[in-house]
Amino acid sequence: MQQNGIQFVQLHSRHLPQLLQYLQHLSEASQQRFAPHPFETDAIWQFYQPEQQHNGYIAIEATTEKIVGYFVIKRSFLLHDAPRLQAYGLLLHPITDFTLAPSVADAWQGKGLAGLMLQFVLEDICRQGAKRLFLWGGVQQTNIAAVRFYEKNGFSVLGKFDYKGLNTDMMLKLA
Repeated sequence: MQQNGIQFVQLHSRHLPQLLQYLQHLSEASQQRFAPHPFETDAIWQFYQPEQQHNGYIAIEATTEKIVGYFVIKRSFLLHDAPRLQAYGLLLHPITDFTLAPSVADAWQGKGLAGLMLQFVLEDICRQGAKRLFLWGGVQQTNIAAVRFYEKNGFSVLGKFDYKGLNTDMMLKLA
């Protein structure tokens, strides 16, 4: 899918050099907020092995062919998040629950890219049978722009927890 000079595609192994460059050029604050995997080739390769049930989605700027957005989706929920999510009264489902870890290049934040990318990802995971989408480890309360983005896009607050600061668990119902 292409929109506004940005192409949205699923991550492929051929994108690994571009992905590493993208990750290394994120600001320190953005790097600290995005941590589903280390930023090294071997770690990323292991992260995307089939048994991990992870899919990557990228936004590529057409003129430069640089990655400007990177979303990770895990089919299911994170095991370390499960007790917290269950404490909210949720019955978790490993097939129809999905988990999201999004990032957008610093220069592209606040310009609508994340919303377009989210729609691309939602279309794909809904075809896979997704019923709910959780945030990977919640969202840091200090990341006010992200909290507003999730609220604007229909995510609801489940609860708050402390991990290296105050965080909020959020969920988007898809069906």
